[in-house]
Amino acid sequence: GWLSRPAGVATLFFVALGVWLASGVFTVPATSLGVTRLFGAVTDSAVTPGVHWWWPAPVGAAARVEVTSTFTLSIGYAAPEDDPALASRLALGRWLTGDTNILELRARVNYRIADPARWLLSSENPRDVMRDVVGSAVTEAASALPVDDLLTSGRLRLAERVMTRAQGVLDAYGLGVQILGVNLESVEPPADVVAAFQAVQNAKADRERAVSEAQAYANSVLPVARGESEKRVSESLSFQAQRVNAAQGAAE
Repeated sequence: GWLSRPAGVATLFFVALGVWLASGVFTVPATSLGVTRLFGAVTDSAVTPGVHWWWPAPVGAAARVEVTSTFTLSIGYAAPEDDPALASRLALGRWLTGDTNILELRARVNYRIADPARWLLSSENPRDVMRDVVGSAVTEAASALPVDDLLTSGRLRLAERVMTRAQGVLDAYGLGVQILGVNLESVEPPADVVAAFQAVQNAKADRERAVSEAQAYANSVLPVARGESEKRVSESLSFQAQRVNAAQGAAE
């Protein structure tokens, strides 16, 4: 056949070469940046949106990464958009507080990909790395605050500490990600100890109410007692002056 002839082999070779070269055409959407590699080494980490060509596999590779979108990562639970297999691998989000109480905490981390090349090459699964880093930051931040603070005014401090600590570690790992915010969705005691926890809170409330009532009673009684005391002192001084004057008059 014609394939056995030199011209046929050459034709087949050039056709295959053309198909292979044509497979190197790729498109970068307006919301993304492209990353090109040659023999595994990054050659361009910020390919602009548009139609481009690059050496196809196995010589080169081209990838696209969303850089304008905001992504979310769940901490302490599996969100609906997460991989269904993830729920079985995620531990319940329970953390130890600074005063050795246990709280269930759920948070969502908003982030964007700041360096596409690092995001692609720093880890096989950068989201798992992020989840571990943020979880560690939550552990460190929660262990520095008492339970009452975490349930009330300390939630903002917790979120700020987690964001600062996690971003520092992610930068050190070179993950190429920027944390935009940490939102605490819930901070509450575990369901199996809610009754005991509520009893403690009620006891604290009763103590504060008793202290407040005692203070109010003291505030109402002390002024009267001080007034009565001053009145008796004044009467005593007056009586003393009268007796002294009478005695002096008798002596004269």
